Amino acid sequence: MWCNGNKLTSTQLDRGLQFGDGHFTTLTREQGQLRWWAAHWQRLKEASCRLAMQLPNETEVLACLEQIEAPNAVIKIIITRGDSARGYGFSDAIKANWYVTAAELPERKQEPLTCAVAEFTLARSPFFAGLKTLNRLEQVMLSRERQQRAVDELLVCDSAGNFIEATSSNLFLRIDGAWHTPALEHAGVAGVVRQQLLASQALGSTQVSHLPLSCLTNIDQAFVTNSVLGLRPLAQIGDHRLPEQQLPKALTSWWES
Repeated sequence: MWCNGNKLTSTQLDRGLQFGDGHFTTLTREQGQLRWWAAHWQRLKEASCRLAMQLPNETEVLACLEQIEAPNAVIKIIITRGDSARGYGFSDAIKANWYVTAAELPERKQEPLTCAVAEFTLARSPFFAGLKTLNRLEQVMLSRERQQRAVDELLVCDSAGNFIEATSSNLFLRIDGAWHTPALEHAGVAGVVRQQLLASQALGSTQVSHLPLSCLTNIDQAFVTNSVLGLRPLAQIGDHRLPEQQLPKALTSWWES
């Protein structure tokens, strides 16, 4: 085996690189505290269980995170099935690899975003829906489309024409006075902030709904959620300018708490 023209002694390679055989979560450390650690660890547990993959020891992972010196940081935890030679097959005894990266926590901005509806659509795959696997080529292409179209964000539909999410964030829409977030049983990533918002009922009763593209002109207010970027309101989706372009007041205190 060779890498960049240099011969390697190993004949095995991480399956995360070979096949995208793994998953990850991205969380923040703020003022020295891990935000929503229990929810992020549960996400890793559920993904490892569904993918029939070993899970590292939580104590060991936390000990690694404690080595991060910055009190404010973006932390990414990647788990792969482990190393193997060529071929898709694997042994249940294969030991998982896990990786941790840390980066500077960016400034969170709340200026209303100008959005468009993506031309690229997400494939429907119920088995993987909700998981944050390492297969992110769809998001790579969406990011490229966003840059080419020079908009702040893209709202993405699945192949059936239902709103699912933004390029790297979950989506909340107020339609005719009621709050909705897209159902994710066929596509999309079930983010931790989305999960916490639904559990806390910070918006009151929020419906998990199938939202066809045809509902676009009925959207009164909208925002996207992401563990790193926080809560960001939308100002415009394509030609539709939203009547309310700020975050709901209840969310600011909820996020800060």
